[in-house]
Amino acid sequence: MVEKLDVIIFGASGFTGKHTVFEAISVLTNLKWGVAGRNRIKLEAILEDIGTKAGTHHVDVSGEPQYMETMQLKYDREAQEKNVYIVSACGFDSIPADMGMIFIEKNFDGVVNSVEAYLQSDVRGGPPNSAAIHYGTWESAVYGLAHADELRGIRSQLYTEKLPKFQPILKHRPLIFRSEIVNGICLPFPGSDRSVVMRSQRFLYEKEGKRPIQMHAYVVFRTWFIAVCAACFFVMFGMTAKFSFGRKILLKYPKFFSMGLISHEGPSESQMERTYFSLTMKALGWPKPERSSNSVKEFRDPPTKTLTVKISGINPGYGATCVALLCTAVIILKESDKMPGTGGVLSPGAAFAKTSLISELEKHEHGMKFEIFANK
Repeated sequence: MVEKLDVIIFGASGFTGKHTVFEAISVLTNLKWGVAGRNRIKLEAILEDIGTKAGTHHVDVSGEPQYMETMQLKYDREAQEKNVYIVSACGFDSIPADMGMIFIEKNFDGVVNSVEAYLQSDVRGGPPNSAAIHYGTWESAVYGLAHADELRGIRSQLYTEKLPKFQPILKHRPLIFRSEIVNGICLPFPGSDRSVVMRSQRFLYEKEGKRPIQMHAYVVFRTWFIAVCAACFFVMFGMTAKFSFGRKILLKYPKFFSMGLISHEGPSESQMERTYFSLTMKALGWPKPERSSNSVKEFRDPPTKTLTVKISGINPGYGATCVALLCTAVIILKESDKMPGTGGVLSPGAAFAKTSLISELEKHEHGMKFEIFANK
């Protein structure tokens, strides 16, 4: 008889999978685990269905909103019936942002109205000596954009009622701007962080009656020139990925279209260890009211209280991502009694808000550090 395993790492033959196995040696101590996989994309397409039917919990590092919300639409009810937790975005997309929101709320001592998040990443100790990102990440981004137009239809089925509008509304910053918060040039972050965060905020509003926190996400560059070049690249990439022929050439010539940032080999070990990241999140809200209330009508004065936190670490794509994935699996196995309901297809913030995930992430070399930067 095959021995029962606590954790199975699928896609272990891929670049991210290989590094997940390396991290599992230290993160999954005292647990029985194994590896499996050949084609990551094909595996992910069937894992959700297999997991719900077999009563197996599932975590992954998928960061495509269309994929995540399709899985919620298809499998949320069945997962609840089978007492199964299915949680995507359990890597660098979007554990820092989503759990950062939970960290803010726990430490704010008041009512949070809005959060602005600023992502910075840099290679220290000399110039990069290899590509920065593996081809698999590029491939996911290409297909994610190809299906982005499907989101509106999916969300119309998932969310029959819109969230109420809360005042004051968090305004969008200009397309390119200098931020006094991080002293850099910023663009809107093109990743899934805001999408994942708002799923969590909706869940907490609908299930616990909490006031949803508004959030915008930005990516930071050192100079205006780099920021303008990045903006042009984002526009080119987005337009090209919309068409079948465009996707073919993006996937065939990743190094050319990414200006050397993407390769099938991925970053070198030394470069990964020299890559640092920080996510600075500034929250704005009101001091704790005399009587508890989540109603926006209770606050007639503008928000005056701020809290700035920072989530940081090294090797975001293939160290922190792998540790975060494994930590979420450990938490489900050990603290399912602190998770909501009986199961479901959830975002990380919704699933792990009341668990010790943040403490678990801080234990490991390639984990993440959560710290309060300024509290006023």
